[in-house]
This record gives sequence, C-alpha cells and structure tokens, in this order.
Amino acid sequence: MSERADTRLELAALARDVRRMIERGRAGGAGELLAASVVAAARAPVGARSPAPAPAVAPAVAQVAPLAQTPAVASPPAPAPAPPAAESLFETLTASAAPRTAAGGPLAPRDPAARAAIDRESRPLLDQIATEVRVCQKCALWQTRTQGVPGVGSALSGIAFVGEGPGADEDRLGEPFVGRAGQLLDRIIEAMNQANLIPGVPLDRRTVFIGNIVHCRPPENRVPLPVEVEQSSPFLLRQLAALKPRVICCLGKTAAEALLGEKGSLGAMRGRIFRFMGAKLIVTYHPAACLRNPAYKRPVWEDMQLLAREYLQD
Repeated sequence: MSERADTRLELAALARDVRRMIERGRAGGAGELLAASVVAAARAPVGARSPAPAPAVAPAVAQVAPLAQTPAVASPPAPAPAPPAAESLFETLTASAAPRTAAGGPLAPRDPAARAAIDRESRPLLDQIATEVRVCQKCALWQTRTQGVPGVGSALSGIAFVGEGPGADEDRLGEPFVGRAGQLLDRIIEAMNQANLIPGVPLDRRTVFIGNIVHCRPPENRVPLPVEVEQSSPFLLRQLAALKPRVICCLGKTAAEALLGEKGSLGAMRGRIFRFMGAKLIVTYHPAACLRNPAYKRPVWEDMQLLAREYLQD
C-alpha cells in the first residue's frame, strides 16, 4: 500500500476518534471547529500536511484540555479567579501524577471559635457564588436545566459532602440533595449526631456543607462530561476555599475521581485518607447507590466513623 493510502487511512481513523470525542465535548461548544479542521486536513494534499499523529488515541479526559485552550473558539466570560489555596480541578482531572496523599499543608482547625470565625467570613462569598451559579451559562447544561443548584450549609462543623450533580428534584427546587438520596444523606448526618461521633460538634444540614462538582442537572442524570466539570468545578473550589473544611467526604466514584484525579474502583478508594486543599478527604458510596443496594449502608456507616476519627486527629 502506498504512503498516500496509509496516510489517508490514518486520517480516516483519526476523524472517527475525533467524532467520538466531539460527541462527548459538544457541550463545551468546540466540536464544530475541531471537526472542520479535521475535514480540511483530510482534503489537503498529502505533501502539505504535517506528519501523521501516532495511532494511539489519548483518553477522553485528556483530549478535552486542548479544546478549552483553542483560541478560535468563542469562550464565555472567565470565572472569577480562585483563591490561592484552591487547586485547578481540571488540572487534577488531566494530571498523570499520583493521588494527593501527601501532607498537603496544615489541617483546617476544629476549634469551635475558629470554625465560627471561618463561617462568618465565608458567608458573603458563598452568597456571591450562589448568585453566579444560578445565572451561569458556561457550558450547555444551562440550556436544559430548570435552575442552577449551588451548594448549601455552612463552615461551622468543618465537614463538606461533595456529590456528582443535581437530580430532578434538585433541579426543580434549586437545592442539592433534596430528593430520596438527599433525605438518606440527612438521616446519615442525623445518625452521626445522635451517636455523638464528634463530641461537641452538632451535625445537621445547617452545620455541614453539601455541594456537587457540577451545578446543573445533566440530561437523564448522566455522568457529567469532562468539559462540564471543567466549567462548573471552579464554583465548588471557591466554596471549599472559603469554607476551609477539615474533612471532605466524596459521595460516589465520580466526585472522588474529579477531586483526586485517580481512576479506579470506589472500593479501592474507600478506607484511604487523602489530602485536598488543607482537608482530609475520604470516599464513600453515594446515597443513591445505597437506595439501589441497601447492603452499602453498613460500609457507609463505617466510613462515617472513619470520618469522625480523622476529624478528631491532627
């Protein structure tokens, strides 16, 4: 087979891979530009093309990063810069480094007076972020949502629960975790309080923070696309930077992978203590998974006991 034919076959394979990637990245608005560039390259004379790319195709998450950096794509206004303590979640998603298990700086305080001061300082910023979330149009999810769903709660306990994204009830009411899964989360938090797992720290929906990595409901409750996480996650990072949680609990595999940059089974992540933005981070099953499989409730309770032990240890 001639060199010209080999090149055309490689370009055809690349075009197929790009089309698949475009379907995942169309929510970011860059698919049309990338498709046009591939078509143009296929029509150009072989001698005028740059060397053919390697046959291996990078993972989908890694492929989204160049889309966000393409200068010819009209981009929405950039989000307000995150405080210095906040890490770039999209860099976390695409990083090849090991999970964040290092010390990660000093742990956020648990003293009630210190927590109350953090709470007072964080409230204006949390209100501002909530306003921004409700009018956000940074990715295509706003076109199918009823309303944006900012995180709720406070910095008083120093505990943050982070899930994947709003569901139908949350989209309708504008508050995270208010459906059946949210009601189960409320009962879990209430059980922690009744068991006095963290003495002297009252636990309920008002004293913890509850949020998601994306703030608009993905259609049919599908997993958020990487480009959607990239656009929405800065809101969460700014919230966490303001709240200075002592412990973050990721509810489900999607939230854990987004914050940690680690692909793997949820079972492999459970029981490990990570560090993220000055907090300890643990991973447990999403309450929705417990509704589907009640056998998960026992390991979730074990994880809440782990959370309490780590909260009390400096």
